[in-house]
Amino acid sequence: MGTAIPAGYVEVRKGVYERIDVIQRAFLDRKSPVRNPKPKRPVLNEPLAKGNGKKEDTGRIHIRLTARRKRLIDPDNLIFKYHIDCLRYAGAIPDDREGDVTIETHQEKTRGQEETLIELFRHGTMGI
Repeated sequence: MGTAIPAGYVEVRKGVYERIDVIQRAFLDRKSPVRNPKPKRPVLNEPLAKGNGKKEDTGRIHIRLTARRKRLIDPDNLIFKYHIDCLRYAGAIPDDREGDVTIETHQEKTRGQEETLIELFRHGTMGI
């Protein structure tokens, strides 16, 4: 893919761009030189440096556990320890230490089948 030509500019030679209004004025005014011997550099639309808008990947994993139940229980009885241990034994997470993972728990009421939803995200994605 080639470089995009900036709006209002015309490519006069390969890699050399000039503004349209300057070229038109030069042709209309017979006393002025036709072209500037030193053409202006093209306008670049790329960023100068990497932006700081996105969070860097820390290597930590965010675990979101959602229990869908017909009858909700007290939050202190909502225990996901066995689910997290199974993730560690399966190799989905390196360890369940605080430095390696963050854990978020929820419960939702459902009329259908009871289930547990387990979601894994890398830090730096999903706004975490």
